[in-house]
Amino acid sequence: MGASGQPEDDRSRDVDARQARGVQFGDHNVQYNSFGPVVRSAYLAEVDRIAPADLRDRDDELARLAAFCTGDGPDGYLRWEAGRGAGMTALLSWFVLHPPPGVRVVSYFVVAGRTERETRDAFVDVVLEQLVELTDGSMPGHLTGSTREAHLLGRYADAAQACERRDERLVLVVDGLDDRRNATRVATLLPDRLLGGMRVVLGTGFGWQAPAELPVRHPLRQHSRPVVLAPFVTPDERARRQAQDARRADERARREAERRQAADERRAAQEQIDRWRSAEADRSAPAARAAAVRRAMVFVAGWTGLLVLVSCYAWGWSSPRVAGILSLQLLAGGLAAALVLGATAFRLGGAYRASPTSFAAWIDRSRYGLLLQLITFSLFLMLAGAAAGDYLDARDHHRLEQSLGRAGTWPSFAEVVAFMFLVLITFGCVAAGVYLAGRSGRAWYERHREQERAYRAAVDALAAATEREEYARMSVDGLSPQPADRARAYQGLMARIAGQHHRRQRPR
Repeated sequence: MGASGQPEDDRSRDVDARQARGVQFGDHNVQYNSFGPVVRSAYLAEVDRIAPADLRDRDDELARLAAFCTGDGPDGYLRWEAGRGAGMTALLSWFVLHPPPGVRVVSYFVVAGRTERETRDAFVDVVLEQLVELTDGSMPGHLTGSTREAHLLGRYADAAQACERRDERLVLVVDGLDDRRNATRVATLLPDRLLGGMRVVLGTGFGWQAPAELPVRHPLRQHSRPVVLAPFVTPDERARRQAQDARRADERARREAERRQAADERRAAQEQIDRWRSAEADRSAPAARAAAVRRAMVFVAGWTGLLVLVSCYAWGWSSPRVAGILSLQLLAGGLAAALVLGATAFRLGGAYRASPTSFAAWIDRSRYGLLLQLITFSLFLMLAGAAAGDYLDARDHHRLEQSLGRAGTWPSFAEVVAFMFLVLITFGCVAAGVYLAGRSGRAWYERHREQERAYRAAVDALAAATEREEYARMSVDGLSPQPADRARAYQGLMARIAGQHHRRQRPR
């Protein structure tokens, strides 16, 4: 008998009524009925408030979420990373309201502004209510602050197995796990054992780290790579970005064309400089200098011999001695020309290449110039021949060399005049040889100077083309969509600025 006077009955001690909606017990025609309230969560109404009316341009992300929630992969956790304003909440809330067939979703969206404790308590209340609804049971009685979280962890397995018995899959969706919303430690309430094919989808901020309080076997401790959610872009913004990208692509193509053109100019200038340096090495070689001097000597000897033949032809028939004096004067002029032109040929080296056509450098081929040269040469022959004849007459009749040797005896005026004319004509031949040799070598000097000016211009063009190519390359890298290219362009710009500053600060 019990304390109430009723007989004791041990038959109800082995009855498990934890999943029952109501319990009927009693004996001897006395029956007691006890029914617990059935839990129905209204959290979808709150999710509906934050979900967008229409989700655009997220077909790939929704397909990936559906494939993860309905697939049989080994990973039970899927973590998405996104920055502020990327549309993570819109995507996950839309998915919660429109799950794939055969998927039951339990969700929680962190509300900003709460403390860490308030967020954890809200997570337990919201998620536990949804899990109890999936098990068609009632809320556990006598919940306290110490037992609420334990009941939540136990209900994960009960809800997952209940969904599995109905050929459904339980998916837990939690959005807003980041330090900005004071929700990092909510991850300690996530299930570590996923029974019945359960899946968990998390929405976190960039650089989110799982808390250290997680159990060792928790799946979040595995360094799985998160999925980065691209920011949502409106159609107008997308059109603007496409237009901007098109302009950037056109500018990049233009800069690339400028870079190729500058590279071609740089290569052409470098080739010209290399040819000049090779030509300079060949020009200044000892063998080239010796060949140039030999050509100059042949050139002078040819013209001097031609003039000597003309003088011998003009005076040799009437006065061979006068022709001999004229030949000596012309040879003196030829020797002076050989000295001047030989030095010029030695300095120019391989750049001096006398040829038969270069003989005309001594002759003015214009009509009046040629006539003037013929008259001048004829007068030279007559004056030189007359001076030589007077000198010979004075020498034959007055014995000039003997009279100069006698004391107190001076040469006659005729003898002095004849001798002075002979000396002046000789100096005139020497001056004419120097002038004509300088005029002959001037053309080759001018050609060499033109080549030097072309070389200096090529050096300047090489520096300018290198500068343009480098600037165009930095512009192309700066307009590139690749971050590595933009970083390289920035480093190159900083290096150039540092180099220019160093050159400005260099002591004079």
